[in-house]
Amino acid sequence: MLTLEHQSAEDFRDTPYGRQLLSGFRCLLFAPGLEREFRRYLDRQARLAQCLGACLLLAVVGGYLYVERTLFAYSDPRWLLELTVLRLLQMVPGVAVLVITVLHSRVRVIANQLFPLLLVMVGAIAARIDIQYEVVQPEMAFRYGAGLLIVCSFFFLGITFWRALASAAAIILLDLIMASMILSSADMRVHWISVSYYVLLLVIGAVSRYVHEYSQREQFIVRRLLGWVAEHDAMSGLANRRSFDTALKQTLLQARRDRQPVALLLLDLDNFKAYNDNLGHPAGDALIRQFSEVLASFSRRPMDLAARVGGEEFALLLLNCDAQAAQVIAGHVLAALAERAIAHPASAQGPHVTASIGVAAWRHGQSAEQLYQAADAALYHAKQAGKNCYAAA
Repeated sequence: MLTLEHQSAEDFRDTPYGRQLLSGFRCLLFAPGLEREFRRYLDRQARLAQCLGACLLLAVVGGYLYVERTLFAYSDPRWLLELTVLRLLQMVPGVAVLVITVLHSRVRVIANQLFPLLLVMVGAIAARIDIQYEVVQPEMAFRYGAGLLIVCSFFFLGITFWRALASAAAIILLDLIMASMILSSADMRVHWISVSYYVLLLVIGAVSRYVHEYSQREQFIVRRLLGWVAEHDAMSGLANRRSFDTALKQTLLQARRDRQPVALLLLDLDNFKAYNDNLGHPAGDALIRQFSEVLASFSRRPMDLAARVGGEEFALLLLNCDAQAAQVIAGHVLAALAERAIAHPASAQGPHVTASIGVAAWRHGQSAEQLYQAADAALYHAKQAGKNCYAAA
């Protein structure tokens, strides 16, 4: 792993991506939510490979079908008919994959769950054809269509390592079951050579896929971590000023479109410099993190945002929240901070850490800068009123 990537994980170990990168993923599994995110990422990366794999399947099976029907003279016409039907069935999953790759992403998420089953279906048919060839055409030197499908199970479809391994193992198991039902004891001893070949292909494919997917997962985590770093404040874990400014403009655009109210709370820790001077900067950093936890608990809806916009200054952006509701929330924030009873030895407002809050409700036609200025003016009034309170613009 690159030193820069390792340093990023160490510096941001409290983020979901940093924790996952530090804890590792030797079993090629993330936490459930992150795993779903990775599979969506894997699906986007594998779309071209899925199309190529499906086209390759159609071309190969179509070629086999043409050769078998035109060049081979079979003594059993029923087997030729059965072989034709089996080859056509082998082509159905390829057509299905091509159709799925052009569908909406939400449909693809569901459809991708079928890819391992389609793969096992094609592999089982290939094994059935290989076994029958051993019966009717024992002189043929090449009978390893199932082996090709075992290799393909680790590539092309963009499924995870464990699903690919399960699919390949299922193909081998179905091959053994069908062979034991069709072949004689003498032929079965010869067939074990094919099985050993399949197992060897499974091992080679599994090792290659494991290394490749581990690299994919590591790249996925590092990219997400760097994206998180660009949008969040490292100390508090909240959104930074850059992402707050972007979110404020986007929120107002949505509010105009949907005719919804918006409220902005600017919050400032009272006497923070005195707290730092008396207890030291590590204690000040710990206070920033504790207050950030309080704010994060008030921004749980999808469009709400808690941000650190300055040293000890924070913002709480609330969509679909009017002025009255915003003032109620401001009171709850002060109460939640008071419940923590964080000692402040140099505060004029009491023995514990307090905060001042400016509340502003967005008015139609007001720009993002004007709304921020209104909240900032209200915060100034709260400070002038004695701190440890909120004021509305």
